[in-house]
Amino acid sequence: MRTNGLLETPAHSLYGLRHSFEDRLLAAEVDERIRRDLMGHALGRERYGKGAELEHLQRVLQPIAL
Repeated sequence: MRTNGLLETPAHSLYGLRHSFEDRLLAAEVDERIRRDLMGHALGRERYGKGAELEHLQRVLQPIAL
């Protein structure tokens, strides 16, 4: 992102982008399993099923898209 000039300022980082994304997911009251799947975090328990379909993820993410 830095190489391609995609950061708003030199102080911005990918790490900060992840935090902002998680904050937006929380504010939108997105289900914890979906948040963890999108963030790549471990669930901490046995994982059942394959997770949300792409169409559902799109509907969940659309309201927080910039």
